[in-house]
Amino acid sequence: MRYQEFAPGGEASGFVECYWVLEGAEPGSVQRVVPDGRPELILNAGVPFETLCDGEWQAQPQCFLVGQITAPLLLRATAGSHIVGVRLRPGGAAQLLGIPAQELTGRTVPLDELGLKQVSELRDPGSIEKALLQRRRREDPVVDEAVRLLSGSLDVATVAARLGVSPRHLERRFKERVGISPKLFARIRRFQCVFPAIENDGAGWVDAAADCGYYDQAHLIRDFREFAGEPPATLLAGDELARHFLSHFSKTGARLSR
Repeated sequence: MRYQEFAPGGEASGFVECYWVLEGAEPGSVQRVVPDGRPELILNAGVPFETLCDGEWQAQPQCFLVGQITAPLLLRATAGSHIVGVRLRPGGAAQLLGIPAQELTGRTVPLDELGLKQVSELRDPGSIEKALLQRRRREDPVVDEAVRLLSGSLDVATVAARLGVSPRHLERRFKERVGISPKLFARIRRFQCVFPAIENDGAGWVDAAADCGYYDQAHLIRDFREFAGEPPATLLAGDELARHFLSHFSKTGARLSR
């Protein structure tokens, strides 16, 4: 399997986390993708993966946006797969599309239905970025700052107080922009912190969990079952693609040339 990431240019960095290319996944291998708090654009240059829906494998659309997910997705690689992805920042889908992000949560929507036909015809990250920049809308600095603070160890009430808004106001605004509640977003980000802690610091998953703010082992296992569908030891022992994305979500490659 070959995987490479590209950092966005300066103008796009406010709503794009990175661009990535994946090819050579073993056909027939079943992989697990877990929530990370970010929507993504998926452009298949080859044969689309299949996803498990209600016990049946179904081909994914050729090009689509996947909104915030709150549970694991099971994917099956196909022969000839070649994917170009755009990992958006948490509020990136709303900024591009101008619609409430919660309308996209838990959904896979073909790009043609979102008015992104131009993007669906592209496969080069540089060209994709130029097309996305034409769609860019106004930022929401309050929600963007809340995303940054909630990715740390602060709770929702503390973040709302720092931003000078009520928790209820922050939740409404956050859901519209990000697609999920700030509390759920914070839980997902804490869950994601465990994997780079294991990879970068060499900690066992129990120690890594404590470092990431989990109260105890049971607390961690509960989140693993909800977000990954399996306990930590089982997930870390397999699912090459899931572990690859989990351990590389914060890394990017060379910046796109201009």
